[in-house]
Amino acid sequence: MAPSKRRLFSVLAGACVTSLVLACNGIIGLSDCRGGECSGGGVCGDAGGFDVSVVGASDGGASDAMVDASGTLPVSWAAWPMPNYDAGGTTDNPMGYTAVTDQGWQDNVTKLVWRHPMPVEANNATYEQALQICAAPWRLPSRIELVTLLDLSQSGARVNPVFKSPSPGMQQGAHWTFSEVRPFDPAKREHWVVDFGGGGLAKRAELGDAAAVRCVKGGT
Repeated sequence: MAPSKRRLFSVLAGACVTSLVLACNGIIGLSDCRGGECSGGGVCGDAGGFDVSVVGASDGGASDAMVDASGTLPVSWAAWPMPNYDAGGTTDNPMGYTAVTDQGWQDNVTKLVWRHPMPVEANNATYEQALQICAAPWRLPSRIELVTLLDLSQSGARVNPVFKSPSPGMQQGAHWTFSEVRPFDPAKREHWVVDFGGGGLAKRAELGDAAAVRCVKGGT
């Protein structure tokens, strides 16, 4: 590809990334979401359904993707529509769950299976303990996966009533995700948590901090 055409492709790709970031920012609390970000903080060409061009050294340019060398986990776009709680009127992709025997509830929209009920130790755990609680075939959810459980029409824990029984059910407070806070700081090792009391997001450190745990399986 000629250098001039390659630069034009880079500009168009950059515009596409910008529009996706703006769309992502519309999701509550996800103001720093970055489309198609891969392990190490680079931008993937196949993660979000769009192409990203990198200007080669022969063109005298630098990489289009800023690299966070300390990041360790991959980040990519969800491959399913976002479930919506009933806020009145017509609701697209309404929340709904189907019981999975001896496992929990499967989301009818995302097809993710959420472990329920959780063991008592899941009410307050460090990040390392959370990983142990969500051992295979379970795992910790990503930030966007856990956000799909938020139901802001509910009082108490902001989740569908199926997660509230048997008592005590799902906790109102912060829940761990495996999603790292970027740019990743190895000295802090922070992860995003989702608050099922207020419905917002916060940051917790792997070392010293604790939160509740909700395990998931399935998805991509």
